[in-house]
Amino acid sequence: MVIVTTTPTTPPRKAPGQIMKKAIIALAAAIGIIAIAIGGLFVWEHQSKLSLENQVEDYLADQGVNSTGIDVHGRPYILFAIQDSVDLTYVDLALQAGTNKDQLLVSRLSHGRADRLTRFVTFDHPAGDVDPNERADGSFTDSAMVNGTKVTYTSEVKDRRLRLFADGQLAGEIEVEEGVSEHGAAVTKTGVVVELEYRSSHDSDQSTPTT
Repeated sequence: MVIVTTTPTTPPRKAPGQIMKKAIIALAAAIGIIAIAIGGLFVWEHQSKLSLENQVEDYLADQGVNSTGIDVHGRPYILFAIQDSVDLTYVDLALQAGTNKDQLLVSRLSHGRADRLTRFVTFDHPAGDVDPNERADGSFTDSAMVNGTKVTYTSEVKDRRLRLFADGQLAGEIEVEEGVSEHGAAVTKTGVVVELEYRSSHDSDQSTPTT
């Protein structure tokens, strides 16, 4: 009787180079997928910002506001676009004589209504050397040293006019709308800033700036 024995064979081993090649291919594919996902996210974020800007522009058009620039805040834009709301928008308005900045802040705009409308009008500094008086924390006050003399500024809204006074003397004046209240003046490095607030757009008789 003849006994035949066989020797078990082992499968051929893959060369280290082949293993490394497959690993590199898999890694490249994974990186490609991640890059595509990130790129898509950036596009979505950009499109969401455009959507929010359009929402603000429509609101301003409905209110008759002539803006010269819009800056939408609140990230990520995707989240706010999904909620159909805009957290905060800075709207630049056309300048009137004697001013160097006029900006409207639209807070929490949703479905054509804003929770709050605040406007900051910056009047030009008077001629001469102006040194604003600051508090200990660095915030500005309603006074400044003008050519070495302390001058205090106040403001009022009356007959659809915003008037700025320096020690009781008229220092600036612009047109405003009905339903506007002023919240004092502050002398800054760039001018004298007066804060205005409009009635909430939840009020049916709300007026907004048409500058």
